[in-house]
Amino acid sequence: MSDIDSGKLWYHPYLDVFLNRWYANYEEARGSLDRHGGFLLPYQKHFFICQPDVITALGLDSNDPDWEKIGFDCSHPVDAAAFERLREKRAEVVRNSETS
Repeated sequence: MSDIDSGKLWYHPYLDVFLNRWYANYEEARGSLDRHGGFLLPYQKHFFICQPDVITALGLDSNDPDWEKIGFDCSHPVDAAAFERLREKRAEVVRNSETS
């Protein structure tokens, strides 16, 4: 089992079928999240805002209460414990896909 690249944990190439809003810096991404909603996720040195169907495609529940607890922001989560639970769920999905 390989180590999971934290810079790529929240993205996978199969998500290219979705229309996400991409940003080069956090401030612009955060502003978009505040204005239009969604889920703010990091990818390497970039950020993107996605809708619930992307969260589902990542193998997670978009209605998980931990999303609200972190402010729908995986780059600067409000609640560290809630973020760790989400991060571990996503890491488990990645690990399971590597062994399938």
